[in-house]
Amino acid sequence: MAKLGKLTKVVENYEKDQKGKLSPEPAEPLSPEEPERKPRQSQISSGPVQQEQKFSIPESDISSLPELILENVAPQIVTYHKPDDVVSENFKILRSQILHPRTGLPSRFILVTSSVPEEGKTYVATNLAFSFARTVPTLLIEADLRRPVFKKTLGISDCPGLGNYLMENLEIEKCIYKTNFSKLYLMPAGTLSIDIRDYLLSNQIIELLDTLKKKFSDFFFIFDSPPVLVASESISLSRLVDGVLFVVRYGFSDREVVSEALEKVGKSKIMGLVFNAYVPYAFGLFSPKLKYFRYAYKYKYYK
Repeated sequence: MAKLGKLTKVVENYEKDQKGKLSPEPAEPLSPEEPERKPRQSQISSGPVQQEQKFSIPESDISSLPELILENVAPQIVTYHKPDDVVSENFKILRSQILHPRTGLPSRFILVTSSVPEEGKTYVATNLAFSFARTVPTLLIEADLRRPVFKKTLGISDCPGLGNYLMENLEIEKCIYKTNFSKLYLMPAGTLSIDIRDYLLSNQIIELLDTLKKKFSDFFFIFDSPPVLVASESISLSRLVDGVLFVVRYGFSDREVVSEALEKVGKSKIMGLVFNAYVPYAFGLFSPKLKYFRYAYKYKYYK
């Protein structure tokens, strides 16, 4: 309880600082390396027809990053293997909704979580990151330090990551990797220990977000977070990010359990719910909601 009390004070102080910085214009003055930030704001409010946003990468911050080669990406990462598939198209729609919100600027720090394990939050976070990286520089962060799976799903080797940054004070440039997939960067879980979860409830996670915001000013950040009802870290992380994508699995998630998890996160932070693993049965094949996909296949929008 003492740790939770300290965490609450840390988060409250952080939120007060952020409220003091809120203004209709960016809090920090634009630097010569950020020529695209003002056009980005005007694009969002210019009208219903918007062009794809362009983001400049601060070359000085990424030139020294080590590289990871993605060779054995799991088949379920469809946005990597089949970018023209109907499932990939759904992730593109989700990407567009995040990059082009109806009001305000897009959320750059995005937490993906669920109520309990096995609902597909890593599947959603990883596919969304590959989809994002096709248009904007994206950093995918393995923040589920209890059950890290990037080594298996992305086919990467053991290497320093988030755990090393938090526990060993390792330089952030040694914990983030550029990949052979254009504009996609990874921060894997790294070296873990039984005490690592306590570090996610400390000031160091706030310092991490501040460092990412300054060093990678045009990046989008997607956190693969632990489920809310089995890990306290997700609740604290949800207070610090811009928005939360909540994954619900069809035929698996319990309504009361999902409601309880949403209450713990706070509905004001929820960007939306992702309905995962939906399988239309025979009686649902004629649903009006599926007519768009029937038309798309008829007119060969998907290969």
